[in-house]
Amino acid sequence: MLLTNLINNLIANASLLLVGLYIISRLTKLGVTTKLPLRRQVTISFLLAGLSIVITLHGVLWNAQADFQYGFVPIIMSALYFGLTGVRITYVASILVLPFILTETLLLIAFLDYTLAASVAVAFMWFRERIKPARDIRIVNAISLGFISLFSLLNVSNYNQAETYVMTLFAFITIGYSAGFLLHIVYGGIHKIQRSERLISKYKEAAFTDALTGLGNRRRFEEEMKRVDEEVFNGTQDVALLFLDIDHFKSINDTYGHDAGDVILVELGNRLTQTARTDDMVCRNGGEEFSVLLADCTLSQGFVIGKRYLRQIAEAPFLLPDGSLIDVTVSIGIASTSESKIATSSQLIKKADVGLYVAKRSGRNRLGKWNEKKAN
Repeated sequence: MLLTNLINNLIANASLLLVGLYIISRLTKLGVTTKLPLRRQVTISFLLAGLSIVITLHGVLWNAQADFQYGFVPIIMSALYFGLTGVRITYVASILVLPFILTETLLLIAFLDYTLAASVAVAFMWFRERIKPARDIRIVNAISLGFISLFSLLNVSNYNQAETYVMTLFAFITIGYSAGFLLHIVYGGIHKIQRSERLISKYKEAAFTDALTGLGNRRRFEEEMKRVDEEVFNGTQDVALLFLDIDHFKSINDTYGHDAGDVILVELGNRLTQTARTDDMVCRNGGEEFSVLLADCTLSQGFVIGKRYLRQIAEAPFLLPDGSLIDVTVSIGIASTSESKIATSSQLIKKADVGLYVAKRSGRNRLGKWNEKKAN
């Protein structure tokens, strides 16, 4: 085989490696990262073993004693990303299949190549305090290529065309290092993108989350009201809105302190969340005022749920930091898009707020509606 053909085939083999890794990253939908559940790590390790086998099957056969291929690279990646568990799975799974696809001589060469790569990766992990896979792929790949090359050069005298063999080996090293360097750049870039996305997601979540209770804040509530305008009033399903306000909360703060007040706010948020359904949204709108947006809910259904909240909050005392118990009640205002006079989210909010005022004026610990003189 001409040297140019050998080099072209080496490039094709490296391309198969890169394409296979890309497909695996797309199949897993998360890319290859160190922070994956164990089950996902095992799955990806087996996929990397499969990629090693495919690459080996399409290796560049120079003659009966030389087979150039980059099937050891997935083993390195599995080791650096998933540790000993990953390298054991990928290495063993690859080795078990090799006897079925290679002749005896080539099997020995592939076995030694894979063993060298796995050993280098494990040794590298042992001596490093902290592995950074995106960078260390290039380093371990280069070390592995060096050991494999030295091993291969020991047999150079056994070939009739020693010069062609050395040139092919040199191309193998160059292309293999380039592939490792490209993986270093690509996966390093993926990690930076993933990190940026995580930070952006974290900041977005913080912007819409109440720091004390972990519930949605007023901004989250306002965003949800925009969705109500866009979807609910143009659809067939109704929603109900509950505004809840802790009765005599200022007196609680003045008597027991703000730490006790914070504990009550957190516990109330927990109780509201526990009762809410998956599609409902609980928010702390500010101070002692909370809201619950009840999905797919008419006014009459909202009354049933609102009264349930009243009972659950009033019947179970709240535990304060000093170990004492205190009875807490809330007043609730209700409005629903099922009412004919409510056609926008602004009207929904205003009517629920009026209902809360009715409940407060009627003696508290009640459920109020905007067009009633007294609360229930």
